[in-house]
Amino acid sequence: MTEVFGLHDNADITSAINETNALLGTALSLMPRKAGGAGKSQEEILNDIANSILQKLPKNFDVDEVAKKHPIMYNESMNTVLQ
Repeated sequence: MTEVFGLHDNADITSAINETNALLGTALSLMPRKAGGAGKSQEEILNDIANSILQKLPKNFDVDEVAKKHPIMYNESMNTVLQ
């Protein structure tokens, strides 16, 4: 997508890093500054949030199986997108 705007390929990497930093920065900014005596620590709360996000992610695709099932063919543009 970056080549459409005349950007270097590394612009995708930089964009992904910036999005990740923004997401985690927002999560950290929402954290309470002090933990109550009986409450969870900030690290435990962050671990719970991270684990919750990981549980919601779909399983990894088997890339080799997808390549076999949907080979790249110029007359089948959807296969190219799937690859």
